Amino acid sequence: MFRELPIELEEAAMVDGANRLQSFLWVALPLVVPGLVATWIICLAFSWNEFLFGLTLSTKKAIPMPVIIAGAEHTRGVQFWYVGVRVLLTMLPPTILALLAQRYIIRGLTLGAVKG
Repeated sequence: MFRELPIELEEAAMVDGANRLQSFLWVALPLVVPGLVATWIICLAFSWNEFLFGLTLSTKKAIPMPVIIAGAEHTRGVQFWYVGVRVLLTMLPPTILALLAQRYIIRGLTLGAVKG
């Protein structure tokens, strides 16, 4: 993402009196924040429901939600009301984060769509 930014933007900030750190923090970083947030949301979405790693690598104290959902079978069979509540709780954090970061997702996904 940083390679796509024109170097002239940082050079213009340095001409105006900013040092390298200030030109990075005030010019380059705000321009790539949408792409970084979109990347973070996509990585979160792919890793949130990772069942196989959660099943094999977790301990009794730290069990991820997909493993808890899969273990909803009792002696009376699958209790779907427990499964429904657990699925709802699993879906809430990524949904809330996606709603809060919606403008960054759109801007980050369309960042390199138009050249010109």
